[in-house]
Amino acid sequence: MKQSLTDHPTATIYQYKHVKRIIVRNEMLVSYLLCALILLGFQYTVDRLYGLFSWAIGFAAVQIIHLLIILITFINVHQAADRKWRWSIVPPWTGFKPANDISFSVFRKVHIQLFWLGLIIIAILYPWLPPSLMLSLFFWHIWLLSPKLLLQLRLRKFSKTKKASILRIQTKEVNLYQP
Repeated sequence: MKQSLTDHPTATIYQYKHVKRIIVRNEMLVSYLLCALILLGFQYTVDRLYGLFSWAIGFAAVQIIHLLIILITFINVHQAADRKWRWSIVPPWTGFKPANDISFSVFRKVHIQLFWLGLIIIAILYPWLPPSLMLSLFFWHIWLLSPKLLLQLRLRKFSKTKKASILRIQTKEVNLYQP
């Protein structure tokens, strides 16, 4: 039986030791996707076709807002720009995520800025948008960032250490390494 490095609890990559693994369970994925379907059903019930339109346009608009914020954030967080970021449709990492390993502190900085700046931009648009589209923008913003923010919450004790932690995000698991 062949084992990968991340299968072993004390695996070492270069000079980094594996300290934490978080498994993405199927139940979490189902509930995550069910939230998007509940919003779709709600918006269809309230606004019919306009609700469906708002649901789809809201998703696309939030992706564009996130892209712009990430590009602006790269100006402030230089280490984030050094890493490649890619867009993914695979839940729960839907949206923009690092393509390879990334410093946990950089990951935190980028996503905290993304969360707050996204909320501010959506709040600024409030007077000009209909309620259905506003609800959709707010929901998609929170929905797209919730797995990344929950990940930070689960790893918060490692963010307080002075060690340079490395985060590896894969489809079904997240691994944290420290020197």
